[in-house]
Amino acid sequence: MRGIVLVNVGTPANYEKVEVQKFIGDMLSDPLVMGRAEWLSNFLARNIIAPISVSQSAKKYKQIWRKEDPEISPLLYFMRRLANELESKKNIPVEIAMRYGEPNFSQAINKLEEKCPLIHEVVVFPLFPQYAQATTQTAIDEIGRIFYKRPHSFRLKIVKPYFNHPAYIHALATHAKPYLEKEFDKLILSYHSLPLTQVEKAWEKGKEFDYVYQLKETNRLLLNQLQIPAKNVILLYSCQRRGKWLKPYLSTEIGEIAKQGWKRIVAMAPGFPIDNMETLYDIDIEARQLFMEAGGEEFTFIPSLNDAPYFVEAIWKIISGV
Repeated sequence: MRGIVLVNVGTPANYEKVEVQKFIGDMLSDPLVMGRAEWLSNFLARNIIAPISVSQSAKKYKQIWRKEDPEISPLLYFMRRLANELESKKNIPVEIAMRYGEPNFSQAINKLEEKCPLIHEVVVFPLFPQYAQATTQTAIDEIGRIFYKRPHSFRLKIVKPYFNHPAYIHALATHAKPYLEKEFDKLILSYHSLPLTQVEKAWEKGKEFDYVYQLKETNRLLLNQLQIPAKNVILLYSCQRRGKWLKPYLSTEIGEIAKQGWKRIVAMAPGFPIDNMETLYDIDIEARQLFMEAGGEEFTFIPSLNDAPYFVEAIWKIISGV
């Protein structure tokens, strides 16, 4: 019997400052995220970055938090729904795990063992279609650290980045089509920015680790399936911090798009299968506001795949090697 663990970055327990500061501190103290020595990452994250940024971040989280259920973040809500859909439709035990915060990987595998004591394989499905050391690598490292702490009766299988898998591309295209039926001037494809030092380091290791190559391949395959010319598409990056990061930035370019006369845009984030701060705030709130204030007329946001049935099928096909 197999089980599945869906893995994501994580979320604060709530949008109060104490929990938001803890989450920021936990995430940015990771040397694979910061790209610095562990002691320096920890010092900067917990003593400088988290205390300075917590007020603004808490306000953002409050704006995207689910009003229907204030005890749960959008990320956790949709991950639970996705796990439930996958479990019920494929008759296989599924749990979720976060790299930072809860539930963590240890809790996830404990629940799988409770559901199925005779489980012989756990498939780890990172919700990161494109590889990055700040997401994929740190999650895999943490899972390995926890897994090898004690003997287990099951083996571990980790799904590789699926940026070009036909099932994932099909899910993205199927999801996007209804939002593209009306006329639009530009399709914005937004991805999380990364420090150039991390990008260059990954590029040197080859395509298997090359974030920019992988996201551009996702775009190419998606546009081919949607039959949208590349000239009608703009690639932007969000969530950058100070220093040299991947450009052009969503926050600075989105207003310029309206000023150039493209008044109707559609925005999508193919690198985020589950809605979170980067989609619900950075795109649907902040980018929308900047675009409309600059003279835009229509801003259409395509939500993440979340628990869509075609994403459930895509996960199953990717796991099954179809």
